Amino acid sequence: MPVGSLVRLVLRYRFSVYLLRRTRLVTKPKKKPLSKPTLPDANESRGAVAVTIVWMLLALSCLAAQLVALATWLVARAAGIPAGRPNALILVPTTLMMVALLTGIALLLITPLAYRVRKSRPPTTITVAALIIAIAPIITVAVVAAIG
Repeated sequence: MPVGSLVRLVLRYRFSVYLLRRTRLVTKPKKKPLSKPTLPDANESRGAVAVTIVWMLLALSCLAAQLVALATWLVARAAGIPAGRPNALILVPTTLMMVALLTGIALLLITPLAYRVRKSRPPTTITVAALIIAIAPIITVAVVAAIG
């Protein structure tokens, strides 16, 4: 088959497809509209979302205070500062443990509220982690007070 006749055949085919599309006998496949992703808190009220945010911020601040208190205490011990003498480096861990204690108590108080106001329950692992974070400074302060 000569090249010229092949080109004419392709052009005829393209022109016939063009005409069919123009007359709407053959339509292009329509693209499906993209579905919008659903937000995890779409069914929750603004108050429930606010309580959840406060709950998680309390958990993170309690954990951060405990970790920084531990790190500062370890640095003070490594520097050879005795625990009985007042020093600025020793005051930091005690202050942060007080912050961790207060945020831990607030976290324990707000956990039932987070369950009550939400329609869907928070994940169990998150709740267990938050409760462990909240109880840890209480146990730490009790042990340090018992030791002396």
